[in-house]
Amino acid sequence: MIFPDGWDSDEVKRMCGEKTDKYTLGACSVRWAYILAIIGILDALILSFLAFVLGNRQDSLLAEELKLENK
Repeated sequence: MIFPDGWDSDEVKRMCGEKTDKYTLGACSVRWAYILAIIGILDALILSFLAFVLGNRQDSLLAEELKLENK
């Protein structure tokens, strides 16, 4: 994990406690950030897979319609 340089700023120390330092979070956590990042990655993978599958299905449907029109 890359630690930002701002963990030891005054604002963060007020919110997370005095034990907050450059590489320690004190009473704060980044739990929701990890969960939301994982959900976002899974969402992007699922939606890209669905777009690929539905795009291929639409191509085959259009090809059948064009074959019927050309006859």
